[in-house]
Amino acid sequence: MSFPSRSGAQAEQAFYSSGPGQAGIQPRLPIKTRRLGPNKKPHNFVRRNKMANQRMMTIAIEGCCHGELDNIYGTLQHLEKVEGRKIDLLISCGDFQAVRNLDDLETMACPPKYRAMNTFYKYYSGEKKAPYPTLFIGGNHEASNYMWELYHGGWAAPDIRYLGAAGCIKFGGLRIAGLSGIYKQGDYFRGRHEQLPYNNSTMRSTYHVRDFEVHRLMQIQEPLDIFISHDWPCNIARFGNTQDLLRRKSFLASEIASGELGSPANEQLLHTLRPAYWFAAHLHTKFPALVPHNDNNLNASGSSAAQARPGSSSGPAATNAARQDGPNGSREGGARDGPEASTSGRAAETANGGGGGARQGRGHPVTRFLALDKCLPGRDFLQVVELEARGPLEFEYDPEWLAIMRSTNDTINLRHQHRPLPGMGGMRSGPKEADKQFVEQLLEKRGSQAIPHNFRPTVPAYNPAAQGPKAKGRMPTQSIRNPQTVELLDMLQLPYNLDHSESAASYARGPPSGGGRGRGGGRSGGQFMGGHSVLPQPQGGPPPPPPPASANPEEIDLGSSDAEVEASGQPPPAASNPEEIDIGSDVDEVDEHGRSQGQEDPMFQPINL
Repeated sequence: MSFPSRSGAQAEQAFYSSGPGQAGIQPRLPIKTRRLGPNKKPHNFVRRNKMANQRMMTIAIEGCCHGELDNIYGTLQHLEKVEGRKIDLLISCGDFQAVRNLDDLETMACPPKYRAMNTFYKYYSGEKKAPYPTLFIGGNHEASNYMWELYHGGWAAPDIRYLGAAGCIKFGGLRIAGLSGIYKQGDYFRGRHEQLPYNNSTMRSTYHVRDFEVHRLMQIQEPLDIFISHDWPCNIARFGNTQDLLRRKSFLASEIASGELGSPANEQLLHTLRPAYWFAAHLHTKFPALVPHNDNNLNASGSSAAQARPGSSSGPAATNAARQDGPNGSREGGARDGPEASTSGRAAETANGGGGGARQGRGHPVTRFLALDKCLPGRDFLQVVELEARGPLEFEYDPEWLAIMRSTNDTINLRHQHRPLPGMGGMRSGPKEADKQFVEQLLEKRGSQAIPHNFRPTVPAYNPAAQGPKAKGRMPTQSIRNPQTVELLDMLQLPYNLDHSESAASYARGPPSGGGRGRGGGRSGGQFMGGHSVLPQPQGGPPPPPPPASANPEEIDLGSSDAEVEASGQPPPAASNPEEIDIGSDVDEVDEHGRSQGQEDPMFQPINL
């Protein structure tokens, strides 16, 4: 079976191309790959051509963290000594595992044998200090009770910031947005009904993305520099070296062919928001891709239409006709033609994370995508890049996102049943003008957009001296109102809306203003927001079951959906999880040439920086 895709040289060249304002796609910068530190962890360092009067900053992007903060920080500190340059920001793409104590560990969805305290608690307690400002999103292995405390984003520890379930902030003047969790069709149209104490089902469904979180991100109008997700956008594999990906992950073949690999919600965001860069993790492999956006394919709302031939579709809920396209379907054009055919002369404009070509409501003409591995010896889990800094090297509020929080606050749903969204979730009107003015006046009164360092611990940290190696925690029974969340909502003059017990009465008032008819207008499918992601529409009955997962040697079955559990009356088996990724192995994969993933690839030619 063959798949249309870029050549390896094209994909790498596209991601690492350098120099704003240069015609065409420039040759990628050579990359120095080294084994660093006592664990011999590799990194890739990408150095951009510095233009006159540019102030550059160095950003490290990391894949799946899995609680290995000491190792990640240690690798970066060693890199600083070797390269003689300072790291300004660390971004982690999920499975961060901000576990504070043994009770938090009980809320993390993974088999007990993989549960470990690791090292985050040291930074939470103040025993250690994060050497770099750190930004992370959630994945599908998190201390979900703590993430709920910081649903709108906040400091998980001093200098370690959680972006929230969905959010956008600034660092160095760059706008960084992200979406936590992973996509699962059966939970997408449900509310955030999960509350403590979690059972085997809600422990897992709580990290599934919801439609109203995607809807909030869709309201972003101003161009984004970076977007972070845990799972990949649907069909992203067709914009990179698919054959190389399948050599390393052969079990993904059927999902790539059917367009089911990845998240249709992320694909919708990718082609609508059009960030300059998109970073992800989840599949434990490195994969670069280049996604061109065609400005001619814009609907009235400003969102992008299909990038390939008319009729292209994707996602778990794709129609039968779309699925029959398989590897030779309409996406073939987008993958084969590449940027050379449609975006010549524009790809390099975004090489510095925000250059020319970006327009309000339309984003950048090209998105550079990069997925990274997990933190293990010999794995490509780290990428270091230099981008132009356009502001102070500190976390700042994003004014547009604060306005969106106000405009969409009433879309947050804490009940099991779906709650219709304005325009059935397809409306992209941006924040209300009154909310934009409110935020402008608020920030002017504050005198700064800087986010206050108002971290306060809400539970005791793990104490290894007092708690022996066999000690076990207890599942928390009640959520905590984190002072940071309360202060943020108070600042925006919004009610606290994360308390399940207090939210029940509000549902009697019906859907938010401008909501769709009934339960989504009775649609069972179809394309919306430009026709990229074919997301299922909510029905009066239970959600349709997700498609069967491919056999994945790195995954363990996590179990059934809530509806299935409720119908059976039995909890799902703890060790059956299609989304659980084995985080215990440290054996390097070996490709068909007998070369381990950590071994130096001849594509990456060493140079002296």
